[in-house]
Amino acid sequence: MKQVQEKISKLVSLLNKYSYDYYVEDNPQISDTEYDTLYKQLEKLEENHPEYILENSPTQRVGDRVLDEFEKITHKVPMLSLSNTFSTEDLRDFDARISKLVPDHSVEYICELKIDGLAISIKYEDGRLVSAATRGDGSIGEDVTENIKTIFSIPKVLKDNRTFEVRGEVYLPRKSFELLNSERESNNEVLFANPRNAAAGSLRQLDSKITAKRRLSAFIYSIVGDDSIVSQENALNTAKEYDLPVNPNFKLCKNIDEVIDYINYWTEHKKDLPYDIDGIVIKVNSYSTQEKVGYTQKSPRWATAYKFPEEELATKLLDVELSVGRTGIITPVAILDPIVISGSTVSKASLHNKDIIEELDIHIDDMVVVKKAGEIIPKVVRVVRELRTESSTKYVMPNTCPSCGQQTYTKENDPFTRCKNPDCPDQNIRRIIHFASRDALNIEGLGDKVVATLYEKGIIAHTIDLFSLEREKLISLDRMGEKSADNLLNAIENSKKSSLDKVIFALGILNVGKKAGKILAEKYLNLSNLMNATLDELVNLDDVGQITAESILDYLSDENNIKFINDLIKVGMNPQYEIQEVNTDNIFAGKTVVLTGKLVELTRNEAKEYLEKYGAKVTGSVTSKTDLVIAGEKAGSKLAKAEQLGIKVINEEEFANMVREVK
Repeated sequence: MKQVQEKISKLVSLLNKYSYDYYVEDNPQISDTEYDTLYKQLEKLEENHPEYILENSPTQRVGDRVLDEFEKITHKVPMLSLSNTFSTEDLRDFDARISKLVPDHSVEYICELKIDGLAISIKYEDGRLVSAATRGDGSIGEDVTENIKTIFSIPKVLKDNRTFEVRGEVYLPRKSFELLNSERESNNEVLFANPRNAAAGSLRQLDSKITAKRRLSAFIYSIVGDDSIVSQENALNTAKEYDLPVNPNFKLCKNIDEVIDYINYWTEHKKDLPYDIDGIVIKVNSYSTQEKVGYTQKSPRWATAYKFPEEELATKLLDVELSVGRTGIITPVAILDPIVISGSTVSKASLHNKDIIEELDIHIDDMVVVKKAGEIIPKVVRVVRELRTESSTKYVMPNTCPSCGQQTYTKENDPFTRCKNPDCPDQNIRRIIHFASRDALNIEGLGDKVVATLYEKGIIAHTIDLFSLEREKLISLDRMGEKSADNLLNAIENSKKSSLDKVIFALGILNVGKKAGKILAEKYLNLSNLMNATLDELVNLDDVGQITAESILDYLSDENNIKFINDLIKVGMNPQYEIQEVNTDNIFAGKTVVLTGKLVELTRNEAKEYLEKYGAKVTGSVTSKTDLVIAGEKAGSKLAKAEQLGIKVINEEEFANMVREVK
């Protein structure tokens, strides 16, 4: 029996090594057939001697759990996002800011490939993988432990009994992506648009057997909770020592010029990799220097992500489809002969509005040049007129709505075509989707498809109908079990507790975003007061201009909208804005402050939040009533006016020192 146990142990060790070579190093040491032969030997031995099955055996990664839903996991250390840079000039500005914050130190940077996947956090206790969570919103993620255990490149047991958290990126290699889409095509299933979407969808499967079949992989890029690690290079090498998958292409750079050389190399060679990358991550190497450089509210100041330049390709424009938004704006969308841009298959692209269509001189069957804006949203940028054929036909925006068939209209000096029918089906669906969206009332379980199904089945016709949904009708829907129906009804009921600014944003008033929602909440305190708003009041609010003020009054002059607000109040949704207590015992309290120029270490919103927290009023223009002007780089007319009026002016560094004194 001891010989059997030893043989199982040797096979597990050998197969795990081969898996590491294949999935992490992309350097297979044996053929697939040889691997399968060894794997089957192990399976047979384990079948006959289950008492000797090891926790880290590759046979234990097949996935055998089916979950009802994902539990939530709170990240003890938030998973922050990174700021983006797009040019050499941006990178040099980033380096200059770092040097300014640590003038007595020479700064080294670690450059890493930015893997196009899904961020993940994995916890090991006494050397064993105990939990894993997605990034989520940075503070709370989803528990995907069972699915992470199916990924061959991630060890379930470490070589040492270490306790720490590692963070990285789960991705789908191109070979796995091609194989997955080939299987889906043969099963007449919808193909994944790109490896990133496929990776995200695979990791969020409730059935871990499905995840196991997808051949995901991962790279680890940081270790959390180990005080012995002193640098990013140290963290990566430590992770490698424990056989954690680390991308081998990281590089320690002595200065920003070496960083730029690294970026230039991978801009040219990214296609040679067996997986997709969408940029380069640059981090200050030393952890002590990172601490000195610090953080903004959303991201570390000591790191940034360089995004590769946008890729442009030509393809044939097959047709133009029209999409009707919640405000009635009809958006033309180009239907394209599919092409692959920056790792994604693109078959649709934005044409924006009728003016753009006329300016580009769009014809059906034209060859058009498409690019991905910020590597996310595809758009048509020009027509290759030299390739236009006699079969091409000029496209003209129709004068009827594609959803309801009613006449469209355009406003003076406005490029958008609109449908003014308040009962237009597409508008209603979009309004409900917006109402339930994350930035509005965040009604979990009420996604786009659920809303469309409820509408098409006649279960809801308007947003207010959400609050009278019947459990029996929900359960009757495909893929809507009793538990899902109960969760949805509870989420709708809980949405009544939403803050006033979110409710105002959820109304879907044209030009009223999250920021304007907060400003209106602070001014009017509840929905009842908002309905009595006047033009004079609105235009005098900070950051609410004439156009937004008129949009608000247009909305409030419509009897259907007034009825909707009153109906919300009747169902119990009329939150009272809670006025935040501010610290009035400080140098900012009661002062009128103007921010001007480009701030380096803070965004305008962050600086404004600090000032308002300490009782200051932040305005957009300099007047005789202004007490203080904070001037960033390239400050212009506001700075000149402040100097002319003799108003105190400070720079960003002085402002930061004042904030420290207040704290």
